[in-house]
Amino acid sequence: MALTKIDDRGLTTPIDLLDNEKIQFGTGNDLQLYHNGTDSYLKNTTNDLYIHNTGDDTYIIATDDIYLKNGDDWAIKCIGDGAVELYHDNAKKFETLSTGVSISGNLDADQIDVGDAQEIRLGASADLKLVHDGTHSWVQNATGILYLGNSSGN
Repeated sequence: MALTKIDDRGLTTPIDLLDNEKIQFGTGNDLQLYHNGTDSYLKNTTNDLYIHNTGDDTYIIATDDIYLKNGDDWAIKCIGDGAVELYHDNAKKFETLSTGVSISGNLDADQIDVGDAQEIRLGASADLKLVHDGTHSWVQNATGILYLGNSSGN
């Protein structure tokens, strides 16, 4: 380990640690930052971990190009006082909105569990509802005509 000097101006040289050496914080070393030679870790071993940014936005980027010279490769964007966006292969798939959420692409789920007597609502005014009360199930349409069809045209 290469040690450094800390004076009233802060660090005068970088802190260099070898693989598997940790920077540890807290009385019980509850927060650790280290690299094992392959992967890097920020490990919290007690209670909650908060990431607090005093700037406007927070990003998690999945790329080896830290300056994004080859285009953005977003994983998660947390927009200050706004949306949280989730990406797959740099394509936005999920976004929180002031009115709910937006999903781009298909919503595939083995099971969507909203609980008994809860609703899945669709449409700008929640005109179409899927409801299950624990005993019975409903498809409720509050506007226009409800069409049920199949792919063969029958």
